[in-house]
Amino acid sequence: MSTFNVGDTVMHFREGLSHITEIRRMNEKDYFIIRVVRDESEIIYVPVDTASAVIRHISTREEADELVLFIRDIKPEYITNTKQRRDGFKRRLGSGNIRDLAFLARQLYFFTHPNEIAVPVKFGPADVEMLKFATTTMYDELAISYNVNRNEIEELFLSKIRAA
Repeated sequence: MSTFNVGDTVMHFREGLSHITEIRRMNEKDYFIIRVVRDESEIIYVPVDTASAVIRHISTREEADELVLFIRDIKPEYITNTKQRRDGFKRRLGSGNIRDLAFLARQLYFFTHPNEIAVPVKFGPADVEMLKFATTTMYDELAISYNVNRNEIEELFLSKIRAA
C-alpha cells in the first residue's frame, strides 16, 4: 500500500520537486503520474507499488531544523580523482536523501566561500553544476518545509545555520 496520494508534493530522486497529479492504470498496473515543478511539461510514470524507490515525502519543519544542525558539522571534502569525485556526487544526487543533498550544497558553499576554509576547494564546471542542482533541490524542498517563499529560503536557511 502506498503512502503517497494524488495532490502530494514529493521529491523525485533525480528530478527534484514534483507533484503527484493522478493515478493511471496501464497494463494492469497502477502508476502515479508525476509532474516535475521545474518543467511542468515533464511527466514521469512511477509504479504505485514501488514509488518509495524513486520519490519521498517533503521534509517536515522539524526534519528541516535537524538538517540545520547536521549541515553545520559537514566539513569540506575534496577528492582529487575526478571520476571518483563525480561518481560520489552522482551517487548522493540519486539517493534522494535530503542529507546527501545538504552535503553537496555545503560543498558548493565551501567552493563559493573559499575565505571561510583553510584550504580552498576546487571543482570543475561539471562538479559545480551537480552541486548547484543539489542546492536548488534542497532549497526547493526547504521552502515548502518552512512554508516560505522560494526566494527567501536561502537567507533563512543560512541564518539558521549561523544561529544554531
